[in-house]
Amino acid sequence: MQASGIAGTAGLWVLATFGAYLLVLVGIGLWSSRFMDDVGDYVIGGRQIGPVVTGFSERASEMSGWLTLGVPSDAFSSGIIAFYNGLGMIPADLFAWAGIAKRLRKYTEIVRSVTLPTFFETRLGDETGYVKGISSVVLMLFEGGYVGAQIVAAGVLLQVLTGVADWVGILVGGVIVVGYTMLGGYFAVAWSDYFQGAIILVAFIILPVIAFTNYGLPFDELASVGGGSLTSVTAGLTGWAAVFAIVSYAAIGLGVPGNPHIMVRFMGIDRVRNMRLAALVAQLFMFVAYIGAALVGLYALVAFGQGADLGQNKVMPLLTLELVPGVVAGVILAAALAAMMSSADSQLLVATSAVVEDVYHGFFNQEATDAQLVRYSRIVTVLLGAASIAFAFLAKNTPVYTLVLDYAWGGLGASLGPTVIATLWWKRVTAEGAAASMVVGATTMITWTQLPTILDAVGLMPPESAGFLYGLVGVYGLFPAFILSTLTLIVVSLLTTPPSGVDDQFDIFDKPLSAVVGQRASGSPDYVTDGGRVEPIAVTETDAIRAHVAAADYWRDGSRDDE
Repeated sequence: MQASGIAGTAGLWVLATFGAYLLVLVGIGLWSSRFMDDVGDYVIGGRQIGPVVTGFSERASEMSGWLTLGVPSDAFSSGIIAFYNGLGMIPADLFAWAGIAKRLRKYTEIVRSVTLPTFFETRLGDETGYVKGISSVVLMLFEGGYVGAQIVAAGVLLQVLTGVADWVGILVGGVIVVGYTMLGGYFAVAWSDYFQGAIILVAFIILPVIAFTNYGLPFDELASVGGGSLTSVTAGLTGWAAVFAIVSYAAIGLGVPGNPHIMVRFMGIDRVRNMRLAALVAQLFMFVAYIGAALVGLYALVAFGQGADLGQNKVMPLLTLELVPGVVAGVILAAALAAMMSSADSQLLVATSAVVEDVYHGFFNQEATDAQLVRYSRIVTVLLGAASIAFAFLAKNTPVYTLVLDYAWGGLGASLGPTVIATLWWKRVTAEGAAASMVVGATTMITWTQLPTILDAVGLMPPESAGFLYGLVGVYGLFPAFILSTLTLIVVSLLTTPPSGVDDQFDIFDKPLSAVVGQRASGSPDYVTDGGRVEPIAVTETDAIRAHVAAADYWRDGSRDDE
Protein backbone atom coordinates (compact mmCIF):
# COMPACT_ATOMS: atom_id res chain seq x y z
CA MET A 1 0.00 0.00 0.00
CA GLN A 2 1.52 3.31 -1.12
CA ALA A 3 -1.21 5.76 -0.11
CA SER A 4 0.76 7.54 2.59
CA GLY A 5 3.68 8.22 0.29
CA ILE A 6 1.43 9.51 -2.47
CA ALA A 7 -0.40 11.70 0.05
CA GLY A 8 2.85 13.44 0.91
CA THR A 9 3.76 13.95 -2.77
CA ALA A 10 0.30 15.22 -3.68
CA GLY A 11 -0.06 17.41 -0.60
CA LEU A 12 0.77 20.74 -2.23
CA TRP A 13 -1.55 20.20 -5.20
CA VAL A 14 -4.33 18.91 -2.97
CA LEU A 15 -4.11 21.88 -0.62
CA ALA A 16 -3.97 24.32 -3.53
CA THR A 17 -7.08 22.76 -5.07
CA PHE A 18 -8.89 22.82 -1.74
CA GLY A 19 -7.91 26.44 -1.21
CA ALA A 20 -9.36 27.47 -4.58
CA TYR A 21 -12.49 25.43 -3.89
CA LEU A 22 -13.07 27.04 -0.50
CA LEU A 23 -12.58 30.52 -1.96
CA VAL A 24 -15.34 29.74 -4.47
CA LEU A 25 -17.66 28.73 -1.60
CA VAL A 26 -16.98 31.94 0.30
CA GLY A 27 -17.65 33.88 -2.90
CA ILE A 28 -20.98 32.10 -3.34
CA GLY A 29 -21.96 32.99 0.21
CA LEU A 30 -21.04 36.67 -0.21
CA TRP A 31 -22.79 36.91 -3.58
CA SER A 32 -25.94 35.20 -2.24
CA SER A 33 -26.15 37.47 0.80
CA ARG A 34 -27.37 40.26 -1.50
CA PHE A 35 -30.67 38.46 -2.04
CA MET A 36 -31.73 38.10 1.60
CA ASP A 37 -34.80 40.37 1.73
CA ASP A 38 -37.03 38.13 3.83
CA VAL A 39 -37.10 34.78 5.60
CA GLY A 40 -38.60 33.12 2.51
CA ASP A 41 -35.46 34.08 0.61
CA TYR A 42 -33.27 32.68 3.38
CA VAL A 43 -35.12 29.37 3.74
CA ILE A 44 -36.26 28.48 0.18
CA GLY A 45 -34.65 31.11 -2.05
CA GLY A 46 -37.88 33.01 -2.73
CA ARG A 47 -38.99 30.10 -4.98
CA GLN A 48 -36.68 31.34 -7.73
CA ILE A 49 -34.27 28.40 -8.19
CA GLY A 50 -34.23 26.85 -11.67
CA PRO A 51 -34.68 23.15 -12.52
CA VAL A 52 -31.06 22.17 -13.23
CA VAL A 53 -29.78 23.79 -10.04
CA THR A 54 -32.70 22.28 -8.11
CA GLY A 55 -32.06 18.78 -9.49
CA PHE A 56 -28.36 18.88 -8.63
CA SER A 57 -29.08 20.43 -5.25
CA GLU A 58 -31.75 17.85 -4.36
CA ARG A 59 -29.30 15.00 -4.90
CA ALA A 60 -26.19 16.68 -3.52
CA SER A 61 -28.04 17.64 -0.32
CA GLU A 62 -28.84 13.97 0.40
CA MET A 63 -25.75 12.13 -0.78
CA SER A 64 -23.34 13.57 1.75
CA GLY A 65 -20.33 11.91 3.31
CA TRP A 66 -22.53 8.84 3.51
CA LEU A 67 -22.23 8.36 -0.24
CA THR A 68 -18.66 9.48 -0.84
CA LEU A 69 -17.07 7.86 2.21
CA GLY A 70 -19.72 5.50 3.62
CA VAL A 71 -20.84 3.56 0.54
CA PRO A 72 -17.27 2.85 -0.68
CA SER A 73 -16.41 1.61 2.83
CA ASP A 74 -19.53 -0.58 2.77
CA ALA A 75 -18.48 -2.05 -0.59
CA PHE A 76 -14.93 -2.59 0.71
CA SER A 77 -16.23 -4.64 3.64
CA SER A 78 -19.26 -6.34 2.05
CA GLY A 79 -18.63 -6.61 -1.70
CA ILE A 80 -21.16 -6.17 -4.48
CA ILE A 81 -24.13 -6.18 -2.11
CA ALA A 82 -23.24 -2.50 -1.59
CA PHE A 83 -24.89 -1.79 -4.96
CA TYR A 84 -28.16 -2.35 -3.09
CA ASN A 85 -27.68 1.05 -1.44
CA GLY A 86 -29.49 2.40 -4.49
CA LEU A 87 -32.12 -0.36 -4.44
CA GLY A 88 -34.57 1.69 -2.41
CA MET A 89 -33.20 5.16 -3.02
CA ILE A 90 -33.62 5.39 -6.79
CA PRO A 91 -37.32 4.39 -6.96
CA ALA A 92 -38.09 6.32 -3.75
CA ASP A 93 -36.64 9.53 -5.13
CA LEU A 94 -38.54 9.02 -8.40
CA PHE A 95 -41.75 8.56 -6.39
CA ALA A 96 -41.02 11.77 -4.48
CA TRP A 97 -40.65 13.80 -7.68
CA ALA A 98 -43.76 12.20 -9.21
CA GLY A 99 -46.07 12.06 -6.19
CA ILE A 100 -44.92 14.76 -3.78
CA ALA A 101 -43.03 17.55 -5.55
CA LYS A 102 -45.83 19.25 -7.52
CA ARG A 103 -48.42 19.08 -4.77
CA LEU A 104 -46.08 20.34 -2.11
CA ARG A 105 -44.77 23.15 -4.33
CA LYS A 106 -48.27 24.42 -5.27
CA TYR A 107 -49.83 24.20 -1.84
CA THR A 108 -46.97 25.77 0.08
CA GLU A 109 -46.89 28.77 -2.25
CA ILE A 110 -50.63 29.36 -1.92
CA VAL A 111 -50.55 29.29 1.88
CA ARG A 112 -47.16 31.03 1.97
CA SER A 113 -45.44 28.23 3.89
CA VAL A 114 -41.67 27.95 3.72
CA THR A 115 -41.17 25.04 6.16
CA LEU A 116 -42.67 21.59 6.65
CA PRO A 117 -43.92 22.20 10.23
CA THR A 118 -45.90 25.26 9.08
CA PHE A 119 -47.24 23.30 6.11
CA PHE A 120 -48.40 20.54 8.46
CA GLU A 121 -50.10 23.04 10.76
CA THR A 122 -51.98 24.72 7.91
CA ARG A 123 -52.98 21.59 6.01
CA LEU A 124 -54.20 19.81 9.16
CA GLY A 125 -55.94 22.85 10.64
CA ASP A 126 -54.01 22.35 13.87
CA GLU A 127 -54.83 25.18 16.25
CA THR A 128 -53.15 23.51 19.25
CA GLY A 129 -49.63 23.85 17.86
CA TYR A 130 -48.79 20.24 18.74
CA VAL A 131 -47.97 19.13 15.19
CA LYS A 132 -45.84 22.17 14.51
CA GLY A 133 -44.05 21.89 17.85
CA ILE A 134 -43.34 18.15 17.65
CA SER A 135 -42.16 18.29 14.04
CA SER A 136 -39.89 21.24 14.88
CA VAL A 137 -38.28 19.29 17.73
CA VAL A 138 -37.81 16.27 15.45
CA LEU A 139 -36.13 18.50 12.86
CA MET A 140 -33.78 20.12 15.34
CA LEU A 141 -32.82 16.76 16.86
CA PHE A 142 -32.16 14.68 13.75
CA GLU A 143 -31.00 17.42 11.38
CA GLY A 144 -28.50 18.54 14.01
CA GLY A 145 -27.18 14.98 14.15
CA TYR A 146 -27.05 14.94 10.36
CA VAL A 147 -24.87 18.06 10.27
CA GLY A 148 -22.59 16.54 12.90
CA ALA A 149 -22.14 13.41 10.78
CA GLN A 150 -21.04 15.46 7.78
CA ILE A 151 -18.55 17.38 9.88
CA VAL A 152 -17.12 14.08 11.13
CA ALA A 153 -16.67 13.02 7.51
CA ALA A 154 -14.92 16.29 6.70
CA GLY A 155 -12.55 15.74 9.60
CA VAL A 156 -11.67 12.25 8.36
CA LEU A 157 -10.99 13.51 4.85
CA LEU A 158 -8.76 16.38 5.93
CA GLN A 159 -6.87 14.03 8.23
CA VAL A 160 -6.12 11.70 5.33
CA LEU A 161 -5.08 14.53 3.04
CA THR A 162 -2.95 16.66 5.29
CA GLY A 163 -2.08 14.53 8.30
CA VAL A 164 -3.67 17.01 10.71
CA ALA A 165 -5.49 15.76 13.77
CA ASP A 166 -9.13 14.86 13.13
CA TRP A 167 -10.32 17.57 15.51
CA VAL A 168 -8.65 20.19 13.33
CA GLY A 169 -10.48 18.86 10.27
CA ILE A 170 -13.77 18.86 12.17
CA LEU A 171 -13.30 22.45 13.27
CA VAL A 172 -12.23 23.72 9.84
CA GLY A 173 -15.03 21.92 7.97
CA GLY A 174 -17.63 23.06 10.47
CA VAL A 175 -16.59 26.71 10.33
CA ILE A 176 -16.70 26.75 6.51
CA VAL A 177 -20.20 25.22 6.32
CA VAL A 178 -21.64 27.46 9.02
CA GLY A 179 -19.99 30.54 7.49
CA TYR A 180 -21.38 30.43 3.96
CA THR A 181 -24.78 29.09 5.06
CA MET A 182 -25.12 32.02 7.47
CA LEU A 183 -24.13 34.53 4.78
CA GLY A 184 -26.25 33.37 1.88
CA GLY A 185 -29.03 31.12 3.19
CA TYR A 186 -30.81 28.96 0.60
CA PHE A 187 -29.32 30.81 -2.38
CA ALA A 188 -25.81 29.94 -1.17
CA VAL A 189 -26.85 26.38 -0.36
CA ALA A 190 -28.57 25.73 -3.71
CA TRP A 191 -25.83 27.26 -5.86
CA SER A 192 -23.00 25.67 -3.87
CA ASP A 193 -24.84 22.34 -4.15
CA TYR A 194 -24.98 22.83 -7.92
CA PHE A 195 -21.27 23.54 -8.04
CA GLN A 196 -20.48 20.66 -5.66
CA GLY A 197 -22.90 18.29 -7.35
CA ALA A 198 -21.16 18.78 -10.67
CA ILE A 199 -17.82 17.90 -9.05
CA ILE A 200 -19.31 14.79 -7.41
CA LEU A 201 -20.74 13.59 -10.70
CA VAL A 202 -17.43 14.03 -12.53
CA ALA A 203 -15.49 12.42 -9.69
CA PHE A 204 -17.55 9.23 -9.62
CA ILE A 205 -17.14 8.90 -13.37
CA ILE A 206 -13.41 9.59 -13.46
CA LEU A 207 -12.27 7.48 -10.51
CA PRO A 208 -13.80 4.14 -11.63
CA VAL A 209 -12.57 4.76 -15.18
CA ILE A 210 -9.00 5.32 -13.96
CA ALA A 211 -9.27 2.23 -11.75
CA PHE A 212 -10.55 0.20 -14.71
CA THR A 213 -7.54 1.20 -16.83
CA ASN A 214 -5.28 -0.09 -14.05
CA TYR A 215 -7.07 -3.24 -12.96
CA GLY A 216 -9.77 -4.06 -15.52
CA LEU A 217 -13.08 -5.37 -14.17
CA PRO A 218 -12.68 -6.26 -10.48
CA PHE A 219 -15.14 -9.14 -10.22
CA ASP A 220 -12.90 -12.08 -11.16
CA GLU A 221 -10.27 -11.09 -8.63
CA LEU A 222 -12.92 -10.50 -5.94
CA ALA A 223 -14.36 -13.97 -6.55
CA SER A 224 -11.04 -15.53 -5.53
CA VAL A 225 -11.00 -13.93 -2.07
CA GLY A 226 -13.41 -13.79 0.81
CA GLY A 227 -14.83 -17.25 0.15
CA GLY A 228 -16.97 -15.87 -2.67
CA SER A 229 -19.02 -13.63 -0.38
CA LEU A 230 -17.69 -10.46 -2.02
CA THR A 231 -19.31 -11.37 -5.34
CA SER A 232 -22.48 -12.77 -3.77
CA VAL A 233 -25.67 -10.70 -4.15
CA THR A 234 -26.42 -11.58 -0.52
CA ALA A 235 -22.84 -11.21 0.78
CA GLY A 236 -22.83 -14.95 1.45
CA LEU A 237 -25.86 -14.78 3.73
CA THR A 238 -28.65 -17.34 3.46
CA GLY A 239 -32.21 -17.78 4.68
CA TRP A 240 -33.82 -15.04 6.73
CA ALA A 241 -30.51 -13.26 7.24
CA ALA A 242 -30.25 -12.74 3.47
CA VAL A 243 -33.88 -11.60 3.21
CA PHE A 244 -33.54 -9.03 5.97
CA ALA A 245 -30.20 -7.80 4.60
CA ILE A 246 -31.87 -6.98 1.27
CA VAL A 247 -34.89 -5.49 3.07
CA SER A 248 -32.55 -3.26 5.05
CA TYR A 249 -30.95 -1.87 1.91
CA ALA A 250 -34.33 -1.35 0.24
CA ALA A 251 -35.71 0.34 3.37
CA ILE A 252 -33.17 3.17 3.04
CA GLY A 253 -35.48 4.67 0.41
CA LEU A 254 -38.26 5.07 2.99
CA GLY A 255 -36.36 8.05 4.35
CA VAL A 256 -36.82 10.24 1.26
CA PRO A 257 -40.28 11.74 2.03
CA GLY A 258 -39.35 12.60 5.61
CA ASN A 259 -36.06 14.40 5.01
CA PRO A 260 -36.89 18.12 4.85
CA HIS A 261 -33.65 19.13 3.12
CA ILE A 262 -35.01 17.17 0.13
CA MET A 263 -38.57 18.47 0.43
CA VAL A 264 -37.48 22.13 0.50
CA ARG A 265 -35.94 21.59 -2.95
CA PHE A 266 -39.44 20.90 -4.23
CA MET A 267 -40.76 23.97 -2.44
CA GLY A 268 -38.03 26.27 -3.79
CA ILE A 269 -38.13 25.48 -7.54
CA ASP A 270 -39.14 28.45 -9.69
CA ARG A 271 -42.00 26.86 -11.69
CA VAL A 272 -44.05 23.71 -11.28
CA ARG A 273 -43.68 22.80 -14.93
CA ASN A 274 -39.89 22.60 -14.45
CA MET A 275 -40.28 19.59 -12.14
CA ARG A 276 -39.79 17.08 -14.97
CA LEU A 277 -36.42 18.48 -15.99
CA ALA A 278 -35.27 18.75 -12.37
CA ALA A 279 -36.34 15.14 -11.73
CA LEU A 280 -34.44 13.93 -14.81
CA VAL A 281 -31.28 15.72 -13.68
CA ALA A 282 -31.61 14.26 -10.18
CA GLN A 283 -32.21 10.69 -11.37
CA LEU A 284 -29.26 10.68 -13.77
CA PHE A 285 -27.08 12.14 -11.06
CA MET A 286 -28.17 9.49 -8.56
CA PHE A 287 -27.71 6.54 -10.91
CA VAL A 288 -24.14 7.49 -11.82
CA ALA A 289 -23.12 8.45 -8.28
CA TYR A 290 -24.37 5.28 -6.56
CA ILE A 291 -22.75 2.96 -9.10
CA GLY A 292 -19.51 4.94 -8.99
CA ALA A 293 -19.35 4.94 -5.19
CA ALA A 294 -19.79 1.17 -4.95
CA LEU A 295 -17.20 0.58 -7.68
CA VAL A 296 -14.70 2.70 -5.73
CA GLY A 297 -15.04 0.34 -2.77
CA LEU A 298 -14.63 -2.74 -4.96
CA TYR A 299 -11.54 -1.36 -6.66
CA ALA A 300 -10.07 -0.53 -3.25
CA LEU A 301 -10.36 -4.25 -2.43
CA VAL A 302 -8.35 -5.04 -5.53
CA ALA A 303 -5.79 -2.29 -4.90
CA PHE A 304 -5.15 -2.82 -1.20
CA GLY A 305 -6.37 -6.36 -0.51
CA GLN A 306 -9.21 -7.59 1.66
CA GLY A 307 -7.26 -7.54 4.89
CA ALA A 308 -5.90 -4.00 4.50
CA ASP A 309 -6.48 -1.78 7.51
CA LEU A 310 -7.63 1.44 5.91
CA GLY A 311 -9.48 2.78 8.94
CA GLN A 312 -13.05 3.96 9.14
CA ASN A 313 -14.33 5.91 6.11
CA LYS A 314 -10.91 6.26 4.40
CA VAL A 315 -11.41 3.93 1.43
CA MET A 316 -12.31 6.57 -1.14
CA PRO A 317 -9.60 9.17 -0.33
CA LEU A 318 -6.86 6.51 -0.08
CA LEU A 319 -7.78 4.93 -3.41
CA THR A 320 -7.83 8.37 -4.99
CA LEU A 321 -4.33 9.13 -3.74
CA GLU A 322 -3.19 5.70 -4.90
CA LEU A 323 -4.41 6.05 -8.48
CA VAL A 324 -4.26 9.64 -9.64
CA PRO A 325 -1.71 12.49 -9.73
CA GLY A 326 -1.82 15.39 -7.29
CA VAL A 327 -3.90 17.98 -9.14
CA VAL A 328 -6.51 15.40 -10.19
CA ALA A 329 -6.55 14.00 -6.65
CA GLY A 330 -7.23 17.51 -5.39
CA VAL A 331 -10.27 17.87 -7.65
CA ILE A 332 -11.65 14.42 -6.82
CA LEU A 333 -11.18 14.79 -3.09
CA ALA A 334 -12.72 18.25 -3.27
CA ALA A 335 -15.76 16.33 -4.54
CA ALA A 336 -15.84 14.26 -1.37
CA LEU A 337 -15.69 17.38 0.75
CA ALA A 338 -18.33 18.88 -1.54
CA ALA A 339 -20.75 16.07 -0.77
CA MET A 340 -20.33 16.48 2.96
CA MET A 341 -20.73 20.23 2.87
CA SER A 342 -23.66 20.12 0.46
CA SER A 343 -25.58 17.99 2.93
CA ALA A 344 -24.43 19.82 6.03
CA ASP A 345 -25.44 23.24 4.72
CA SER A 346 -28.88 22.00 3.66
CA GLN A 347 -29.53 20.27 6.95
CA LEU A 348 -28.27 23.21 8.96
CA LEU A 349 -30.60 25.52 7.07
CA VAL A 350 -33.61 23.26 7.73
CA ALA A 351 -32.80 23.09 11.44
CA THR A 352 -32.46 26.88 11.50
CA SER A 353 -35.86 27.34 9.89
CA ALA A 354 -37.42 25.04 12.50
CA VAL A 355 -36.10 27.25 15.30
CA VAL A 356 -36.71 30.69 13.79
CA GLU A 357 -39.72 30.35 11.51
CA ASP A 358 -41.64 27.55 13.24
CA VAL A 359 -40.84 28.05 16.93
CA TYR A 360 -39.88 31.73 17.38
CA HIS A 361 -42.08 33.24 14.67
CA GLY A 362 -44.89 30.71 15.06
CA PHE A 363 -45.20 30.66 18.85
CA PHE A 364 -43.42 33.65 20.38
CA ASN A 365 -43.40 36.63 18.00
CA GLN A 366 -45.83 36.47 15.10
CA GLU A 367 -45.28 40.18 14.43
CA ALA A 368 -41.53 39.82 13.79
CA THR A 369 -40.36 41.65 10.67
CA ASP A 370 -38.56 39.94 7.80
CA ALA A 371 -35.36 41.79 8.66
CA GLN A 372 -35.54 40.45 12.21
CA LEU A 373 -36.21 36.91 11.04
CA VAL A 374 -33.26 36.92 8.64
CA ARG A 375 -30.99 38.31 11.35
CA TYR A 376 -32.16 35.72 13.88
CA SER A 377 -31.80 32.99 11.27
CA ARG A 378 -28.13 33.86 10.86
CA ILE A 379 -27.59 33.87 14.63
CA VAL A 380 -29.33 30.50 15.06
CA THR A 381 -27.32 29.07 12.16
CA VAL A 382 -24.13 29.88 14.06
CA LEU A 383 -25.44 28.45 17.34
CA LEU A 384 -26.74 25.23 15.80
CA GLY A 385 -23.54 24.89 13.81
CA ALA A 386 -21.51 25.15 17.01
CA ALA A 387 -23.68 22.46 18.63
CA SER A 388 -23.21 20.19 15.59
CA ILE A 389 -19.43 20.66 15.74
CA ALA A 390 -19.54 19.64 19.42
CA PHE A 391 -21.56 16.54 18.49
CA ALA A 392 -19.00 15.73 15.80
CA PHE A 393 -16.23 15.72 18.39
CA LEU A 394 -18.19 13.22 20.50
CA ALA A 395 -19.07 10.95 17.55
CA LYS A 396 -15.84 11.15 15.56
CA ASN A 397 -15.00 7.45 16.09
CA THR A 398 -18.38 6.23 14.77
CA PRO A 399 -18.62 5.27 11.07
CA VAL A 400 -20.26 8.00 8.98
CA TYR A 401 -22.39 5.31 7.31
CA THR A 402 -23.88 4.41 10.69
CA LEU A 403 -24.20 7.98 11.94
CA VAL A 404 -26.24 9.05 8.93
CA LEU A 405 -28.52 6.04 8.54
CA ASP A 406 -29.27 5.40 12.22
CA TYR A 407 -29.17 8.81 13.85
CA ALA A 408 -30.33 11.19 11.13
CA TRP A 409 -31.81 9.83 7.89
CA GLY A 410 -33.81 7.09 9.58
CA GLY A 411 -35.12 9.30 12.37
CA LEU A 412 -36.42 11.93 9.95
CA GLY A 413 -37.87 9.35 7.57
CA ALA A 414 -39.77 7.46 10.25
CA SER A 415 -41.00 10.58 12.04
CA LEU A 416 -42.06 12.84 9.18
CA GLY A 417 -42.33 10.64 6.07
CA PRO A 418 -45.80 9.15 6.67
CA THR A 419 -47.23 12.59 7.51
CA VAL A 420 -45.76 14.21 4.39
CA ILE A 421 -47.34 11.55 2.16
CA ALA A 422 -50.66 11.49 4.02
CA THR A 423 -51.17 15.26 4.06
CA LEU A 424 -50.77 15.36 0.29
CA TRP A 425 -52.82 12.29 -0.63
CA TRP A 426 -55.19 11.26 2.18
CA LYS A 427 -58.13 13.48 3.08
CA ARG A 428 -58.83 11.64 6.34
CA VAL A 429 -55.51 12.37 8.08
CA THR A 430 -55.79 14.43 11.27
CA ALA A 431 -53.49 16.55 13.40
CA GLU A 432 -53.75 14.02 16.22
CA GLY A 433 -52.76 11.18 13.90
CA ALA A 434 -49.79 13.13 12.57
CA ALA A 435 -48.55 14.07 16.05
CA ALA A 436 -48.82 10.49 17.32
CA SER A 437 -47.10 9.18 14.20
CA MET A 438 -44.13 11.51 14.69
CA VAL A 439 -43.65 10.47 18.30
CA VAL A 440 -43.92 6.75 17.53
CA GLY A 441 -41.62 7.01 14.51
CA ALA A 442 -38.87 8.86 16.37
CA THR A 443 -39.12 6.66 19.46
CA THR A 444 -39.09 3.41 17.46
CA MET A 445 -36.10 4.47 15.36
CA ILE A 446 -34.03 5.44 18.38
CA THR A 447 -35.00 2.31 20.31
CA TRP A 448 -34.52 -0.11 17.41
CA THR A 449 -31.06 1.25 16.72
CA GLN A 450 -30.05 0.31 20.27
CA LEU A 451 -32.08 -2.91 20.39
CA PRO A 452 -29.26 -5.42 19.71
CA THR A 453 -27.11 -3.77 22.39
CA ILE A 454 -29.99 -3.78 24.88
CA LEU A 455 -30.95 -7.40 24.22
CA ASP A 456 -27.34 -8.52 24.38
CA ALA A 457 -26.84 -6.72 27.69
CA VAL A 458 -29.78 -8.54 29.30
CA GLY A 459 -28.96 -11.89 27.69
CA LEU A 460 -31.99 -11.97 25.36
CA MET A 461 -30.29 -11.48 21.98
CA PRO A 462 -31.51 -14.28 19.65
CA PRO A 463 -28.70 -16.55 18.40
CA GLU A 464 -27.94 -16.80 14.67
CA SER A 465 -29.68 -20.16 14.64
CA ALA A 466 -32.93 -18.41 15.53
CA GLY A 467 -33.16 -17.39 11.86
CA PHE A 468 -36.15 -15.08 11.55
CA LEU A 469 -35.80 -13.46 14.99
CA TYR A 470 -32.06 -12.90 14.60
CA GLY A 471 -32.56 -11.33 11.18
CA LEU A 472 -35.46 -9.17 12.38
CA VAL A 473 -33.51 -7.73 15.30
CA GLY A 474 -30.68 -6.80 12.94
CA VAL A 475 -32.87 -5.23 10.23
CA TYR A 476 -32.40 -1.53 9.53
CA GLY A 477 -34.54 0.35 12.05
CA LEU A 478 -36.24 2.58 9.48
CA PHE A 479 -38.17 -0.45 8.18
CA PRO A 480 -40.10 -1.25 11.39
CA ALA A 481 -40.18 2.40 12.50
CA PHE A 482 -41.80 3.56 9.25
CA ILE A 483 -44.38 0.77 9.41
CA LEU A 484 -45.32 1.50 13.03
CA SER A 485 -45.40 5.25 12.37
CA THR A 486 -47.73 4.73 9.39
CA LEU A 487 -50.04 2.37 11.29
CA THR A 488 -50.22 4.85 14.17
CA LEU A 489 -51.11 7.68 11.79
CA ILE A 490 -53.90 5.65 10.17
CA VAL A 491 -55.45 4.32 13.38
CA VAL A 492 -55.38 7.59 15.32
CA SER A 493 -56.65 9.56 12.31
CA LEU A 494 -59.61 7.22 11.89
CA LEU A 495 -60.45 7.67 15.56
CA THR A 496 -60.33 11.48 15.45
CA THR A 497 -62.07 14.24 13.50
CA PRO A 498 -60.43 15.50 10.28
CA PRO A 499 -60.12 19.25 9.62
CA SER A 500 -62.87 21.07 7.74
CA GLY A 501 -62.57 22.19 4.13
CA VAL A 502 -60.38 19.26 3.09
CA ASP A 503 -62.07 18.90 -0.32
CA ASP A 504 -61.26 22.52 -1.13
CA GLN A 505 -57.67 22.00 -0.06
CA PHE A 506 -57.35 19.00 -2.36
CA ASP A 507 -58.63 21.13 -5.22
CA ILE A 508 -55.40 23.09 -4.82
CA PHE A 509 -53.35 19.91 -5.15
CA ASP A 510 -55.16 18.83 -8.31
CA LYS A 511 -55.53 22.18 -10.10
CA PRO A 512 -52.68 23.58 -12.23
CA LEU A 513 -50.81 26.31 -10.40
CA SER A 514 -51.49 28.71 -13.27
CA ALA A 515 -55.21 28.37 -12.55
CA VAL A 516 -54.59 29.35 -8.94
CA VAL A 517 -51.76 31.85 -8.88
CA GLY A 518 -51.10 32.75 -12.50
CA GLN A 519 -54.16 34.92 -13.12
CA ARG A 520 -55.15 38.20 -11.53
CA ALA A 521 -58.83 37.65 -12.13
CA SER A 522 -61.53 39.64 -10.39
CA GLY A 523 -61.92 38.41 -6.84
CA SER A 524 -58.52 36.77 -6.61
CA PRO A 525 -57.12 36.68 -3.06
CA ASP A 526 -54.46 39.32 -2.44
CA TYR A 527 -51.97 36.78 -1.09
CA VAL A 528 -51.68 34.98 -4.45
CA THR A 529 -48.35 35.38 -6.25
CA ASP A 530 -47.06 34.63 -9.73
CA GLY A 531 -44.37 32.19 -8.65
CA GLY A 532 -41.85 34.88 -7.88
CA ARG A 533 -41.17 36.79 -4.68
CA VAL A 534 -43.88 36.58 -2.04
CA GLU A 535 -44.60 39.98 -0.54
CA PRO A 536 -45.45 40.28 3.17
CA ILE A 537 -49.12 40.57 4.04
CA ALA A 538 -50.86 40.90 7.36
CA VAL A 539 -52.64 37.56 7.51
CA THR A 540 -51.81 34.25 9.10
CA GLU A 541 -51.40 31.12 7.00
CA THR A 542 -54.68 29.77 8.32
CA ASP A 543 -56.37 32.99 7.15
CA ALA A 544 -54.74 32.53 3.76
CA ILE A 545 -56.12 29.05 3.16
CA ARG A 546 -59.54 30.14 4.37
CA ALA A 547 -59.44 33.11 2.00
CA HIS A 548 -58.56 30.82 -0.85
CA VAL A 549 -61.41 28.47 -0.05
CA ALA A 550 -63.82 31.41 0.16
CA ALA A 551 -62.68 32.67 -3.24
CA ALA A 552 -62.72 29.24 -4.90
CA ASP A 553 -65.73 30.08 -7.09
CA TYR A 554 -63.77 32.77 -8.89
CA TRP A 555 -61.32 30.35 -10.43
CA ARG A 556 -61.52 28.63 -13.79
CA ASP A 557 -59.14 26.06 -15.21
CA GLY A 558 -57.58 28.47 -17.73
CA SER A 559 -54.06 27.91 -19.03
CA ARG A 560 -52.35 24.66 -18.10
CA ASP A 561 -48.86 25.72 -19.08
CA ASP A 562 -47.55 25.37 -15.53
CA GLU A 563 -49.06 22.08 -14.43
